[in-house]
Amino acid sequence: MPHDDGLDSSRRGFLAHLGGAGAALALGALATPASADAMPSLARTAPEWDMSWLERVKRAKHRTVFDTHSAENVLTFATRYLDSVETVYGDRAPAVAAIVVARARAVPLALTDALWEKYPLGEDANVKDPATSAFAKRNIFLHPTASSDPTAAELTVPRLQSRGTTIVVCDFAMSFLASRIAAKVGSTKEAMHTELRAGLIPGAFLAPAGVFAMAEAQNAGCAYLPG
Repeated sequence: MPHDDGLDSSRRGFLAHLGGAGAALALGALATPASADAMPSLARTAPEWDMSWLERVKRAKHRTVFDTHSAENVLTFATRYLDSVETVYGDRAPAVAAIVVARARAVPLALTDALWEKYPLGEDANVKDPATSAFAKRNIFLHPTASSDPTAAELTVPRLQSRGTTIVVCDFAMSFLASRIAAKVGSTKEAMHTELRAGLIPGAFLAPAGVFAMAEAQNAGCAYLPG
């Protein structure tokens, strides 16, 4: 049966036009940005995030990230890791990097003595001072614990930092800590959150969320360990 070239040509032109219009509409939809209100962002009102700690991770030969929910054990775990790397391979910082991600009730690990004294951080984290047996009014993780054990001085944040450990704090968890402490002392969550952020110990970093910091550390080559 003979073909009607004119009809086929017209049909092909119409379909091509329709396909092009559909593609244009699809591309237009992709190119149209969603409204700011429809896309909430942690970074909108948060401070600038310093991710320079990742460069230290990438340069290291031995890399581990500790997921820390409470501060009691992680200092021991990180110390044992650093000791073992040195024993087996003879390597020290900067060839070794240990990342401690403090989230949940571990956030006060990275806050100054002044904040521990001013606010009930020890009570909130259920941390007692060995010297008084009461809820800590100082950051006991910054100081050697009174003990006859000569290794006790090794189990402090400053000592671990000097050996290649980086403390990264979950700002999401810090916001919940701010809310709890504000309720106890009659402040606002916003004011308390600002004060806590300003009270990070030297050398500590803030991340939008602990899960983000752990993922980035693993993307940079870290092994994952629960701490």
